[in-house]
Amino acid sequence: MMRKVFFALLFWVGLAQAEISVSVLDATIKNKSLSGVELTFQKDGESSSKAFTDSKGSVSIPTPFGKDDSSVTMILKKEGYASMAVKCPCDGFVYAMSPNLKSLDSMRVVLQWDNEPLDMDLHAYFKDSHIYFQNKEGIDTNLDVDDTNGYGPETITINKRHNGEKYIFFVHNFSSWAREVGNKEGKYTLPLTKLRNVKVHVYVGSSLIRTYAMPPIPQDLQDARIWVPFYVDEEGKIIDKNIIIDDKNARAGSDFGSDLEKVIAKNFNLTYTQAISTDDKKQAKILDNLGVEAYKNKDYESAIYHLKDSITLNPNDAQVYSNLGLVYQKAGNLAEANWANRKAIELASGNNANTIKASSYYNIARIYEEKGEYQNALDNYKKAQNYKANAVYTNAIKRMEEKLR
Repeated sequence: MMRKVFFALLFWVGLAQAEISVSVLDATIKNKSLSGVELTFQKDGESSSKAFTDSKGSVSIPTPFGKDDSSVTMILKKEGYASMAVKCPCDGFVYAMSPNLKSLDSMRVVLQWDNEPLDMDLHAYFKDSHIYFQNKEGIDTNLDVDDTNGYGPETITINKRHNGEKYIFFVHNFSSWAREVGNKEGKYTLPLTKLRNVKVHVYVGSSLIRTYAMPPIPQDLQDARIWVPFYVDEEGKIIDKNIIIDDKNARAGSDFGSDLEKVIAKNFNLTYTQAISTDDKKQAKILDNLGVEAYKNKDYESAIYHLKDSITLNPNDAQVYSNLGLVYQKAGNLAEANWANRKAIELASGNNANTIKASSYYNIARIYEEKGEYQNALDNYKKAQNYKANAVYTNAIKRMEEKLR
């Protein structure tokens, strides 16, 4: 009996002493550590005690709740940076936080991954530009950070999006040509277990509004080195793609040729469809209702968390995005409100589609008008009027036309 008790005591002590360690960087400045980042861990609606990163941007603490798995969420906060909420496991990972963006039409895209592959690259195509490690600056867009030693970040910032232009973002597994991932026959293969941890984070305003994880790689693709998580359409809507592409050895030597763009264009009609279970749809609806209730109680922070969690489970519900847009607007997060309204427009369907589109365009126009961007406001008021005649829209159009004279 004593031996059993002693073993149980050792096991308990081992659990009590288990730790997790994380590091936090600035997403826009290479190797800049962030001190004073507040970390809070949550599980089943309960929060653990807070911890803060040290002068080196690191923190080691006893494992919250005794677990480092997907049942635990870690929330990172720092003044002047967009907050992050990430699912664990968290131990050993490096996280990059985005400084707040000022413009309604700014966007930051951050690529992060595990310690392998060592080198993954973030790319952006738009108009006649191709932003990546060999061409770091374009029109109002730039590659802030390039990483070649694992974890990332790789960061591209659109300082000002241009209407009428499409921005295609993709990730290229550069290390698929490296010896570290070659097999005995010399064929370079993908470290699939590590690629499950590849994430693309999208920021607007002061918020992380979308996180993409790599989908399963189709078995028939032999050189699946390109992942297209999303693109930004001509109106600024963020359109999910989440497709894996066989690049057919588009890289020649150390340069990217036109073949790469052709391969992406050829495969761009592909779409990865996320399977959404009935249970996930039910839980998403519950979270949507919780968000609406929190909004009614003017608890905007809780409302945003609930609605974003609802979208994670069911990203195809236009009404939830419409609700989220309203909450963001009330909370003063105007760039985020525009993003949510645009998603509502993209996903609107059924009998209420025109109503959702009209009201969403109207809300976008009001935000532009508030910021004094009258041409953008006018364009969106007109789009609202196209979907549903309304005297309010007509008067707003006249008001903007007068402002622009």
